Amino acid sequence: MRAWARGQGGMGASGVVTTALALTVPLCLCASVRPLQAQENPAIKAAIQLAADGQGDSARKLVALELSRAKPGDSAYVEALYWRGRLAASGDSAESDFRRVAIQYSNSRWADEALLQLSELALAAGNGAGSLQLAERLRNDYPTSALRARAALWAGRAAFEVGDPVTACALLDSARDEASGDVEFLNRVTFYRSRCAGVLARLHADSALPAVRAGTAPPDTTRRAVGAAKPAGAPAPAPARAAAAAPAPAFEVQVRATGSRQGADALLARLQHAGFTGRIVTGADRLLRVRAGPFADQHDAAAAAERLRRLFGGHPFVVAPS
Repeated sequence: MRAWARGQGGMGASGVVTTALALTVPLCLCASVRPLQAQENPAIKAAIQLAADGQGDSARKLVALELSRAKPGDSAYVEALYWRGRLAASGDSAESDFRRVAIQYSNSRWADEALLQLSELALAAGNGAGSLQLAERLRNDYPTSALRARAALWAGRAAFEVGDPVTACALLDSARDEASGDVEFLNRVTFYRSRCAGVLARLHADSALPAVRAGTAPPDTTRRAVGAAKPAGAPAPAPARAAAAAPAPAFEVQVRATGSRQGADALLARLQHAGFTGRIVTGADRLLRVRAGPFADQHDAAAAAERLRRLFGGHPFVVAPS
């Protein structure tokens, strides 16, 4: 089971999905599902067709029968559990089934599908932060998934909803790059990415301004006249070599470790948008560690870690100077 599944609280991020929303689930069976394979359960195929023909009750009965016949944990069981969620008539039961697939059967072929469904339901229910978190989990935990591009699209839409356009545009760029020639999908990405032109223009304008560190006064740009008298009692200038003293080591906060370069880059962009400086550190285990900082002392770093936890979730922690 994936490491993040140990903290099941995060999977509740999608919130309560209304029954009205859930009733739309059987009507969009082709939105994000892999093409059906010949070896899949014929009864599930029949249930999908029944739902597409408007016979939702019959479809749900057929899936329930297959679920009762299968042994918990087997591939057939997980497949039936996933489709019970897709065909559910109530939002609560759909969400519950998808969560079970994503957490209890995180190594199954349906786990990434379940995460994407949870992300879509969360965004439709108005929970942009939950949708973004779930889509990013799919991209980070399943780097070879065929659904990465679709997850990037939903994560980008969710990032716009939570007021993080920098991350949204980076994710939509990823969705475009990973689309594999799907014209219809590319059109959807292009539609949402049209908002990025204004975002990039504002960033360019901001980058043209001189950077002033928060809490410090701007540098004194007034020039003294050549030969101006030195104020009485002013100390003699220190030798030039004394001004080059080495800076003291500083603390950092590790926000997340991931195996995905795109995921790390997107998180770093989000950190910078939130006002933090940061960097990506590659460890000996090849994981990419996204860190915020530096901070002058451990107290400042601990305060930043708490703020980062509220902003981005997870368990940010202080990294001592090496």
